[in-house]
Amino acid sequence: MSKTILKLSLVLLGIFISFGLLAQKIDESDTRAMMEANFLYQFANNNQWPSSMKKGSFKIVIIGNEAVYTHFVSKYKNQTIGLQPIEVVQTTNAQSIPANTHLVFVDKTKRNDWGQIQKILKEKSTLMVSNWEGALSSGAHINFKSVNGSVRYELNEVAMNEDQIQPGIKIMQWRVNQ
Repeated sequence: MSKTILKLSLVLLGIFISFGLLAQKIDESDTRAMMEANFLYQFANNNQWPSSMKKGSFKIVIIGNEAVYTHFVSKYKNQTIGLQPIEVVQTTNAQSIPANTHLVFVDKTKRNDWGQIQKILKEKSTLMVSNWEGALSSGAHINFKSVNGSVRYELNEVAMNEDQIQPGIKIMQWRVNQ
């Protein structure tokens, strides 16, 4: 009897240790990165792109923030946007942005590359998302900001429409006024 209890205890201990190791892969304390990743998925899922962008995979590029990338991939890598499977790319430079990218998130740590990224994406239907003060006036479509300690976003509807991206009702409702 005691050998059975010992074996069962060891098995349970192994299971608890395994779950503990799995839980350590993603730092849940990085709430901002988790919220930004969740919003990126909502932006992808609740905006409309032109029909020419509704073929192949739905490409999302994250430039300069590994935590946002990790949270996004852990939660959404097997999801689809409509019928398009999500393809997420993390990169540190603008030259690695694939053709027909739907959404690019540029972290404030890569702000100096913004001009080059804009040049690459000019006249393309790519949603450009950022997270620094003044980014909307520099050409971003959506910009994350802190409001009373919460992650929120502001939106440039005119710029989105110019790039043939129609903001969805939810995205319009959730934005903060500028």
